[in-house]
Amino acid sequence: MQHHDFRQASEIITHAGYDYDQQVLYLTYRSGPATIAYLNVAPSLYEELVDSVYPDVCLRFRIQAHHPFRRMEPSFQPLDLSFVK
Repeated sequence: MQHHDFRQASEIITHAGYDYDQQVLYLTYRSGPATIAYLNVAPSLYEELVDSVYPDVCLRFRIQAHHPFRRMEPSFQPLDLSFVK
């Protein structure tokens, strides 16, 4: 699974996880925190979100508006790999 930290770039989400095999995008929202799994998200759309200067716009108009979703319990948090050199 690919991970990305959005804490500095987004006012809506803090983290993203993407499963390339299943094409599922996991987004952890600031409000909650809650993690939502968006289904059938193409790898190119995940990469667009990660590379976007305005990820919140991409999220609202390209992902939330077009992809089925489900809430995940417990909330997804990326692994802390800071101890790895």
